[in-house]
Amino acid sequence: MKFSTLAVSACLLVTASAKNILLTNDDGWYATNIRALYRDLTAAGYNVVTVAPAQQYSGNGGRFIVPSQNTLETDYLFSYPGKGSPAWGYEENDMNMWYFNGSPAACVAMGLDYVLPNYFDNMTVDLVIGGPNEGNNLGERDFALSGTIGAVYYATERGLPAIAVSGANSNNSFFKDNLNDDPHAAANINSKSTVKFVDALFESQVEGEPLLPIATALNINIPVAGTDMKSDCFEPTFRHTRLTGSDAKVYTVFFNQTSELITMNIGDSEAVKNCIAGDCDLPGEFTIIGNKQCEATVSAFTIDYDLSADITAQVVELFKPILS
Repeated sequence: MKFSTLAVSACLLVTASAKNILLTNDDGWYATNIRALYRDLTAAGYNVVTVAPAQQYSGNGGRFIVPSQNTLETDYLFSYPGKGSPAWGYEENDMNMWYFNGSPAACVAMGLDYVLPNYFDNMTVDLVIGGPNEGNNLGERDFALSGTIGAVYYATERGLPAIAVSGANSNNSFFKDNLNDDPHAAANINSKSTVKFVDALFESQVEGEPLLPIATALNINIPVAGTDMKSDCFEPTFRHTRLTGSDAKVYTVFFNQTSELITMNIGDSEAVKNCIAGDCDLPGEFTIIGNKQCEATVSAFTIDYDLSADITAQVVELFKPILS
């Protein structure tokens, strides 16, 4: 992997009208899903700069981790890049494809605060995309855990339009072994679906207005799709959904008497089925993905966690006597 301070003007041609996308994930820059999306977004005419983790960072949520060494101290998955490589760098033949030995949220910061200012003339970012993740990220169950969503949440904190995309193909796939142009392969279906959605977003954008309202983002889940997933779903449609819903789940644990280990499980909770904000008539992500009708879900969320005024008033009554 090359790492240098080449002048951008000598190595990057950017069309003035093209939209600029910062792409990341939590599965690593070597994952087939992100490489397919990078390829297809670029082919669709977008200016894409990828800054993704040098190692697998699934399940780390919004943790903000930067490297403590300027070289990689170990071989990570697929040894790409290998031990001793710089802690950040880019593909030898493609300066738009970067890795960074940090968490997904930190990769977004690396892109915004280092890569783009120093290598891309501080180009304006029109959209940040996290994913496509290897595995769905559904409801509140995965919202706080997903590194993909964590990266998008951080981008939204920075005031940027951002979407998280997750596919059902959770297989730790290395692009050098698995990237192809088979239209029925899961990674390519995930990618084409994402490009279709991004196209629709930009086509609907009002000139002079942000792509998404400030402090809001989207969570997209693509269903089981593709022949490698033993599915005949090849062109998913999109459904507007909500994070909560009647079929929403949470993680639990139980004691496995056979292995004598504490084992992760999936359980129910009324808290994640309850609707206190948003459109309560919308179906939940778990419901639509669980229906297996070749439908992808799109849920909008905000980084403003404050309760509505009426519910806040109820809660404040509980501790009002000690308020100054």
